[in-house]
Amino acid sequence: MINVFIPHRWNNDDYAELSALLDRTKFKVRDYSVPSSDPFDSVDRRYNVDPQIQRQIKYANVVVCSNRPANNNGMSIEEIRFAVDINKPVVAVKITESTSSEIANLGIQVVSKRKDSLEAWIDANI
Repeated sequence: MINVFIPHRWNNDDYAELSALLDRTKFKVRDYSVPSSDPFDSVDRRYNVDPQIQRQIKYANVVVCSNRPANNNGMSIEEIRFAVDINKPVVAVKITESTSSEIANLGIQVVSKRKDSLEAWIDANI
């Protein structure tokens, strides 16, 4: 069993694509991401990453994000930075042709959107 957190925005299909990719891997996955059906009622704006979301990231063994340039701004990149800061393994899956400059600057490895690529990265990093 691996615990996974997927930083995402609901205005694109990245969460659905990453979740479906994880479902096809050999791993049994427990998803600690924030679901649209049960979002947190209140987000504490005093923090870059709300403590409720920090807790979800801390429970995760791995953080799987997209390489989407939209990750350069907003909550997703703050969640990714938080994960890096607490030494969580973070991988970006190549959803778009161009990769977020923030993902590149953080030194996060980008893997192809294939189950074998993601499995190999997870095996090597957790």
